[in-house]
Amino acid sequence: MPQLLLIAYGCPPRIDAGSIRPTGIMKYLPRFGWEVTVLTPELPPGPRPPATIIETGYSNVLDEWKAKIGLDPKSTVHEQLKLSQSANPSSRRLHTTLLEAAKWVIAYPDETKGWIRFAKETLSRVGRELRFDAILSTYPPAPSPIIGAYARQILNCPWVADFRDLWGQQRHWGVRRMMQPFYARLERKTLRKADALVTVSEPWALRLRERFPTKPVYTITNGFDPADFSTARPPLTKRFSITHAGYLYDGMRDPRLLFEALRELIAKGMVDRNDLEVRFYGPAEAWLFQLVEKYGLHGAVNVCGVVPRAEALQREAESQILLLLGWSDLRETGQHTGKLFEYLGSARPILALGGARGVLTETLEETRAGRHVQSAEELQQYLLAAYTEFKRTGSVSYNPDRRAIAQYTHEQMARRFAEVLNATVENRRADLSNLSCDDAVAHSLS
Repeated sequence: MPQLLLIAYGCPPRIDAGSIRPTGIMKYLPRFGWEVTVLTPELPPGPRPPATIIETGYSNVLDEWKAKIGLDPKSTVHEQLKLSQSANPSSRRLHTTLLEAAKWVIAYPDETKGWIRFAKETLSRVGRELRFDAILSTYPPAPSPIIGAYARQILNCPWVADFRDLWGQQRHWGVRRMMQPFYARLERKTLRKADALVTVSEPWALRLRERFPTKPVYTITNGFDPADFSTARPPLTKRFSITHAGYLYDGMRDPRLLFEALRELIAKGMVDRNDLEVRFYGPAEAWLFQLVEKYGLHGAVNVCGVVPRAEALQREAESQILLLLGWSDLRETGQHTGKLFEYLGSARPILALGGARGVLTETLEETRAGRHVQSAEELQQYLLAAYTEFKRTGSVSYNPDRRAIAQYTHEQMARRFAEVLNATVENRRADLSNLSCDDAVAHSLS
């Protein structure tokens, strides 16, 4: 069986959004003929995944810098310098901007850069002991492709670089925009060594093909693992629940349109606020609390904070409607957020708001799992119809195309990765064979 080295920062029991795709790869790829070894930073206690794990050392560069200047690594700089206590809002904003700029300069190419040195040391050691047929790195974070390029050199086998998000072409906001040229330059330098590229949507694949015209570029969407949803489903909530799970990225995923529509429907007496329960699971951002108060939705909208993933899946499965917020940048049509596929596994109707029409819209239409609403009027019509059905029957109906949804499982995702790996290995063999023939001809002519 061919051997794959998977370079992945996200690896169980380290559970976050970035671990879902690598976990699906390492779990299901052996079904398609590839044995997986994972290179990852040292893991916390807990059950390991069904793969061989090589753990490396790791250092937190931001904590190290805090210690160098005499600060407590485990507390924020704002708290320790008492910058948040400034009475001048403009001064607080300036301090925040300067600290954010310093953070991204120190952490370049990102906060996990402390993994790179240890991973290279480990690869130099295992490269003398183990044989691999291919390498697969998955980004983010930035060290993954950097380590992938080094692994290709050490292990002398083809390297496929996977991008769950774009790297050098990603559109950053805030102070990180100033780092864009540096990310783009590092991406170009690093990916020169890649044998093939993979990303999660066709619009993003097109952007990679334009940037790297000599590289094979493949599209493999994210997916969900049906095993995560195999337990008995909880009963639906007694209230008209709308649930969002995940990050809001400082408002780049913006619920204002929903809040406006609900406030108006409540004011007109079309929706009873006592029936309503809007829930946000994820990091609690201060601006969201302020937004809830601004729209007078206190008690109807709850910011629940971060919960264990198993609980989040339960809350999703019991919801009347699942809320998916599109990226606020209307130029972005290719973002295939992993949360969409988790929602498909939850088997509840999806209401998508915001962002441009694109792959999100197409997937919802293909699977009939929900709607991507584009206007305030359309949103009010959707909410009123769903609420009316809820009042009549006790639930919002869900009638998807289950055959279409079945194409987005982790098993299908792994099958596509196996096809890409097989093709990449064959292409490398063909290149080496042609090179050998050319060398033989050159030798006969000399």
